Amino acid sequence: MESQSRMYSKHSIGNNFREKRIERNLSQSELSKLSGVSQPMISSIERDKYIPSVITAQKIAKALRCTVDEFLSESE
Repeated sequence: MESQSRMYSKHSIGNNFREKRIERNLSQSELSKLSGVSQPMISSIERDKYIPSVITAQKIAKALRCTVDEFLSESE
């Protein structure tokens, strides 16, 4: 039950990535090209279907000009 509530949490890591991507006016495809992370993987992360590895999160954060720490602290 807890995993379901986290899945739809407004403050999930995936939602935080999505919000930052939208703030930067980037599509998932553009973020994919900038980060080197596939568009389907980005989509899965944003929908909380996949928890990114530290390396993947760092690639996405760098492309979004943020730190992984920002996404973790915003998701608590």
